[in-house]
Amino acid sequence: MNEDGIRDVAAILVAGGSAARFGKASSAMPKQFELIDDLPMYQFVARTFSRVGDVGKIVLVGRSEDVARMEKGLRELNLSIDYLVVSGGETRQESVANGLESLEGSMGIEIVLVHDVARALVEESVIQSVIDTIRECGSAIAAIEVVDTLKRAENGEIVETIPRENLWRAQTPQGAKIELLRSAFEAARKTNFVGTDEAQLLERIGERPRIVPGSEMNFKITYPRDLERARLAL
Repeated sequence: MNEDGIRDVAAILVAGGSAARFGKASSAMPKQFELIDDLPMYQFVARTFSRVGDVGKIVLVGRSEDVARMEKGLRELNLSIDYLVVSGGETRQESVANGLESLEGSMGIEIVLVHDVARALVEESVIQSVIDTIRECGSAIAAIEVVDTLKRAENGEIVETIPRENLWRAQTPQGAKIELLRSAFEAARKTNFVGTDEAQLLERIGERPRIVPGSEMNFKITYPRDLERARLAL
């Protein structure tokens, strides 16, 4: 919360993927609807963010054909904070931009987080640490330090060992103060630049997002085996 005791953080939760890598069943059941602890994944993640004291609004970004279904799902959670569901775009970046645009006119929002719903087991402590760091530094990203030896290969053969010092595995949430994030997305739009995450867009306007230690639990559910791993972890 800010100094006035207002929940001034909005969380954009990205759940618009087609889950093409999730297996043959994904056409019938996109992974954002797979159950985690008896809740569809998007509901599970929305509930986690709603429990973080600084978060005052959730923007769930889904496929246009899923919006009504997701709105109904969030109503069923009886969240104690504001929420809305918006349609995503052709790319993840466009989807986040749509979520950011939906915050126009939202009173009291000073910080925006972006999180991939596929990182379903994100912990409240990680979310809060990212928020606290944004308050101090302007922008932040959850990440895990690389501990394995890295190899670059061509045609299945190792051609180079890459030093792992100062290398990090990016996670979400990522975020920044709202005007800073808007500037980053506007700069990308003007130059037709498509980045891999919000931190990269912030880097392009001269910002240096601060790294917040993430969690090994905060892995991305990409394949069916990842879903089983998440369920076992719970």
